[in-house]
Amino acid sequence: MVTVADVMEESNDVIEPEPESGLESLLKAYAEAMSMGQIELAKVIVKCISEKVNPVGQTMERIAFSMFLDNQDEYFKQESMRNFKIAFRVFYEIFPFGRFAHFTANSTILESVPACMESVHVVDFDLCEGIQWPHVIQAIAHMNKSLIITSIKLDQDQDQDSQFAQTRWHLCKYAQTFGLNLKVQEMGMSELVNKMDERQQANEFMVFNCMVNLPHMTKTRKTHQVFDFLKLAKVILTENQGIITFGDGDEQRAGNQSDFPSFFNKNLARYNALYKSMECGFPSYLNQARISMETLFLAPFVSSKSWIQKWEEQSEFTSDFFNILGLEGVKMSMESWNEARELVKEGESGYGIRVEGGNENEMVLEWSGIPLVRVCACV
Repeated sequence: MVTVADVMEESNDVIEPEPESGLESLLKAYAEAMSMGQIELAKVIVKCISEKVNPVGQTMERIAFSMFLDNQDEYFKQESMRNFKIAFRVFYEIFPFGRFAHFTANSTILESVPACMESVHVVDFDLCEGIQWPHVIQAIAHMNKSLIITSIKLDQDQDQDSQFAQTRWHLCKYAQTFGLNLKVQEMGMSELVNKMDERQQANEFMVFNCMVNLPHMTKTRKTHQVFDFLKLAKVILTENQGIITFGDGDEQRAGNQSDFPSFFNKNLARYNALYKSMECGFPSYLNQARISMETLFLAPFVSSKSWIQKWEEQSEFTSDFFNILGLEGVKMSMESWNEARELVKEGESGYGIRVEGGNENEMVLEWSGIPLVRVCACV
């Protein structure tokens, strides 16, 4: 059992040239203390950690800073938000996390659309800025098919009407350049069910797309909301031809952890890999810009409180969605695999792509063997 004396001794014995190993040990000790309900010990450990963190230091120092010192990094958040749109574009274009998920899902969607179908209807769980869909819009236009994109609106999205309106305008304007009369709409899940009951279209291919917890996504979705969306997709696909594509940046869904320390350590390994992959993909003279993007797109999810909440949610609700729903995997093509490997420069960088799943229906982006993003397709 970890004691206060052990923590203080370890804190004093940390060798200066290797601060990351000492910090990692303290972080793991914190997880163990929390799992045993030793709140006072956890507070002592957090105090030791706070003396070693640095918002512009080494990887583990920055992770620990975001994990426990949320109030003190407000300055970094405010400065970073000044250039949010530019940072978002740069983050998406330089780092492969979102592009890999979108490319893999889009390739599977386009390969699955039957030639006989006249229309494609995409139901997107979280449209955000719509950055996933330009490639699909262009491809559908070349197929001479019509396209509808329906964005799911949840209760917490009620104050984001202006963002949806802007996203719809950009997507429709882009579609017009290819002669495609795109329809973009927004509705809740129950409303979608009613609409589908009203319009049974035999020549419409349904696509249910769900992207969650990707590093560039600023909104969070609850596990039960994801599950409700997938249940809805299964029900509608019993009467309509289509496919489900699911991209997830939360590797915990790949297999629930038996205890909080295991859950915590797996999260820690994942974010350590994410931070290190960004360091390797960015010139050293642009460190300030990289830290700004870490602050915007990674730091909000590296919170001890959010990890505890996520663990409690996982403990109450299993996230093995596809086995529960009895969905059948759609095999990823060799062409998509090869193109994904080229996209992440496999062999030239620390990134790698592997195919998993009983039907080879899952493609995983990893960094130095640590899974970062998983994309799968089912019907």
